[in-house]
Amino acid sequence: MTGPSRSARNTAKNVSLIVLIVLLLVLCAANWLLGMNVAQMPADHLLRRAHDHLFGGAVGYELRSSGVAAAEPAQVALTVDGQLTGVQYDLTDVDTGLAAVREVWAQVLADTELAACGEDELTAALWSGDCAVLRYHGAIPLGAVAGWMGASHRSNEEIQVETLVYADAPGRLFVRAGDGTLYAARAKADASVLSRAQQAFRGQPCKFAGEAYAVWAETLLFDGETLSLPLLQEEKIDLFATQNGTGLEDLLQSFGFSAYTNFYAEQNGQVRVFIDNVSTLRVSADGLLQYAAAVENSTVRAYDEGEVSGLSALDAQMDSARLILDAALRAGETDTHASLYTAVQQGEQTTLVFSQLYGGVPVLGDADFAAFRFEGGALVSATIRLQRFAAQQEYRTVLPARQAAAGALGDKCGLMVAYRANDEGVYVPARFYLEDAG
Repeated sequence: MTGPSRSARNTAKNVSLIVLIVLLLVLCAANWLLGMNVAQMPADHLLRRAHDHLFGGAVGYELRSSGVAAAEPAQVALTVDGQLTGVQYDLTDVDTGLAAVREVWAQVLADTELAACGEDELTAALWSGDCAVLRYHGAIPLGAVAGWMGASHRSNEEIQVETLVYADAPGRLFVRAGDGTLYAARAKADASVLSRAQQAFRGQPCKFAGEAYAVWAETLLFDGETLSLPLLQEEKIDLFATQNGTGLEDLLQSFGFSAYTNFYAEQNGQVRVFIDNVSTLRVSADGLLQYAAAVENSTVRAYDEGEVSGLSALDAQMDSARLILDAALRAGETDTHASLYTAVQQGEQTTLVFSQLYGGVPVLGDADFAAFRFEGGALVSATIRLQRFAAQQEYRTVLPARQAAAGALGDKCGLMVAYRANDEGVYVPARFYLEDAG
């Protein structure tokens, strides 16, 4: 072999060796980063940034905020072929209807400045032509509703909304706040978008209450409504039962604990108190969960300091609470689901209250189903009251909205259907007047 060819071959070998060494070093570094507890590092730490760059920000806000709605509407309606049609109090129907109209709401909930308006403006708009309606249980931040629809509305994100009405002919968006205040803004959906929604939407004929009754003008009155729901009997929950082992472990993990966290028993073993250096989780076998932690050392953080702000911070906190509730509902095998009822923000403190729904209908109790308090993105307290229900063979037909509206007296109010326990402890569905959902 000649000198030049031998030299070229040796050079190639050396280069290959250097490449292999570099690759080995990179793999070792990546494995080291992967095994580190980067969640405890500041967001701007060099190693934290390197980990997020290599592994897609696995501990960052991007993965914590799933974009899944923390609350689903109670009612969805749209004008189709000149007839207002709607769906209500059924998870499947509401989900299908919402999918059909989401693009319409994404357009009309784009950044617009709302201003207080009169009831007469809304009443006139309701009869002007095509309309779309969303109504929620409770009062939801407008910015959150817009985000769930795929819009970015931050002009009036502090407004807590119960009902939204879009009137196409005047190009107006009306928003009913939880305290009854009415707001309006200019808005317009593309004709093609509205047409596609109308082709896809399926519902039952309904009408607006208008000025004829002592309820909000936008109240939906369904033609020939027969909402028949089963009575519910509460069943015993045992979170410590053997079959609930995996669910309890997932629940502990959602609060930042492991299955090996130290705990002590109370009340003849019916309560376990899990503790670490900074937080406490009290778990009752019957489903009562109570969490408390110090702000600076909470085991649950919706986001890290300086990571997000404003509405994005609220989104992250709602998502963090929702994930914990999902784990709790699975552990209790409850057949219910959680829905955001209200969100209150005061400075760095955010309080989220959730209601529980059975088949899309709220179940009311003497206390809130679930409440979470965050400070600066850290969960400092939480209370969850799990319940399990069994549907009975007996059904109850709820008073139609038209009859309830006809019986309303005095100041304008809203209507809602919900379960409430009677004297025998059986949960019975009924329609209630709702003067203030805030």
